Amino acid sequence: MMIGRGTLLLIALAVGASAAWAQAKPDFSGTWRLSGTTPPNYPGSAGWGVPSPTISIKQTPAEVTVQSGQYGSNPMTVVYKLDGSDNIWEAPSVTQSGTTATVRWRTKARWDGTRLILFTWNTALNQMRDVMSFGNGTLTIARGTEQPGPSTNATLTYSKAQ
Repeated sequence: MMIGRGTLLLIALAVGASAAWAQAKPDFSGTWRLSGTTPPNYPGSAGWGVPSPTISIKQTPAEVTVQSGQYGSNPMTVVYKLDGSDNIWEAPSVTQSGTTATVRWRTKARWDGTRLILFTWNTALNQMRDVMSFGNGTLTIARGTEQPGPSTNATLTYSKAQ
């Protein structure tokens, strides 16, 4: 039995479309509630990388905006550009001693298949890498933090808020 060129072309297109579908980028948009951490009750690293009980994510083809926790009296809003470029801004901060300082923030994002990797740095020498993945209605964030002092790794699990 001979397979014609047209049939081979259709098979190749179907295989290509299946591969593209399998690599489709997930949309992490929504409001998410913390449902667990590994290690249990992960506190962050001396105030850096503390998991927020609720996060809100807005995703467009150009960027991801994550709103979580408190930064002073306001929720922390961080924007990551999905083209791989840096996003840099400054914001006032209150230090542990109570003095006010201006902190420069830098964020960057990149896709690794269907996982989204978010990098966050600030001038206080803090670094954080969140690897976000989605499956079965659960948002999982593998978080690594570095700072002067201890570095930590944790897995944060979030469920979609109703």
